[in-house]
Amino acid sequence: MARPREFDPDEAMDKAMGLFWDVGYEEASLTELLAAMEITKGSFYKAFQDKQSIYLASLDRYNDKVISGTVAYLGNPAEGSGRARILGLFAKVAQAVELDGDRLGCFLCNALIDKAAEGGEAEGKLQAMVHRLESAFYKALQDDGQLNARDARETARGVLSAYFGLRVLGRSGLSKEMAADCIRQVEWLLARGGRAGQTA
Repeated sequence: MARPREFDPDEAMDKAMGLFWDVGYEEASLTELLAAMEITKGSFYKAFQDKQSIYLASLDRYNDKVISGTVAYLGNPAEGSGRARILGLFAKVAQAVELDGDRLGCFLCNALIDKAAEGGEAEGKLQAMVHRLESAFYKALQDDGQLNARDARETARGVLSAYFGLRVLGRSGLSKEMAADCIRQVEWLLARGGRAGQTA
């Protein structure tokens, strides 16, 4: 009779991702990982090999669970125009901070400034996620048909920068007033991009 698994791999992965998200790769020691995941060292090495492999798996999990959801939202015409979807995403982030006290921010943002992102497979995964978000903003802008490809790309990159900024500010305790100011700047950026497209 086969022995039952000692732990739920998906649950353990979520807990590992939460630790990396909170403290970063360098600060997450093996002891802390084992405690967070609630597994033994033997089970850890049998299922995940080493700290680097579980960090890479955590990035994949964030990509699948969070980035994919954001990309799907931005690409869903049922949520309104491309502009409305973009502003809706910013409103969701601001609301999460205000109502839920979301101080984790964005795992992608945190990971991009982590030493683990300096070269190698981790950097490749992070850059791929950044590109997915940029492309999602770009496609949402293109859906409205007001911008040429160049202006849509430039505007998408400006919106992406503002999005990352909002997520980082959320981690530091974003005020309602600051969130509103940030969203107004995005509205201005979108309106400016639309005018540029009309005059091109």
